[in-house]
Amino acid sequence: MIKKPRTKPLKLLKLDSIIQRLIPSHPKYGELKTEFTKYAAGYRGEVALDYYLHDLDENSYLIFHDLRLPRDKEKKYYFQIDCLILHSSFGVLLEVKNLSGDLYFDHHFDQMKRTKNGVDETFPDPVNQVQQQKIYLESWLTRNQLPKIPLDSLVVLTNPKSFITLSPHYGKKAAHIIRAKGLANKIQDISTSHQEILSKKDLSKLTTKLLKQHEKHNPDVLRTYNIKETDIHTGVFCPDCNHIPMRRERSTWVCSKCNVKSKEAHIRAILDYALIFDHPVKNKTLRRFLHIDSSTCMKNLLKSINLTPSGPTNSATYQLPIPE
Repeated sequence: MIKKPRTKPLKLLKLDSIIQRLIPSHPKYGELKTEFTKYAAGYRGEVALDYYLHDLDENSYLIFHDLRLPRDKEKKYYFQIDCLILHSSFGVLLEVKNLSGDLYFDHHFDQMKRTKNGVDETFPDPVNQVQQQKIYLESWLTRNQLPKIPLDSLVVLTNPKSFITLSPHYGKKAAHIIRAKGLANKIQDISTSHQEILSKKDLSKLTTKLLKQHEKHNPDVLRTYNIKETDIHTGVFCPDCNHIPMRRERSTWVCSKCNVKSKEAHIRAILDYALIFDHPVKNKTLRRFLHIDSSTCMKNLLKSINLTPSGPTNSATYQLPIPE
């Protein structure tokens, strides 16, 4: 049973919105596109895993996607788990990789090298990564006075076109690397080594605590990539030809390029603002972003999507929702 569904990472959504609103000649454009491609591939790999997770008995397993939990009481540091599978007898942490090309797991330098189209690229050893996450989760269970359970860790490679090679002395860690199609069998093998430890009440308590302490990663992408607010194109995109900006005429958005008309084109622009800037915003600021002259018009557009202002009238702000 899925207890925490997978959602698109906020960073992926933010990168998409920013890229759409940057001119291609911007000095950070290429870097942002590369980052977006990397995160999009990772997300596709996690989605591809769903097919194989369905092979697990939904009455016996609890599945949590994209958990981000605090490593300390002060919540200064966090650790992230791509997928956590819980059973009454054990738990398994999954680190999901969606990489094509030739993958070489190097024990000597604790790294994974990917060769694709004649280009070499190195990554931290994902087996070490997921084993470290397991240590953090064990500490988290202790810190929250939750029952200890045996934990295992796996690196799941979801791209069937990757070619895997291990260094000669990679050793026992090799047992933690699997193809996605072997996931259900691997989980079944693990289950034969454990006896039931957690009651239904224990699992319910653990589930509640995991969901309560999860905090979605919400990075400040503008700051991370040193992009100025003035670098962002404002205006409403045409839903048909993607031209920007549309103009507002008699309660309708009109595209000056293809003449398409829309009543709801502003919704995407408001979502873009929420993702890119992610802070309370005044009516006046949103008017500038959407190219609207009337404060009443802006107020009505926000009201139509169930947003109301907070604070004194002369300084009222809106807290724009971002995807969960």
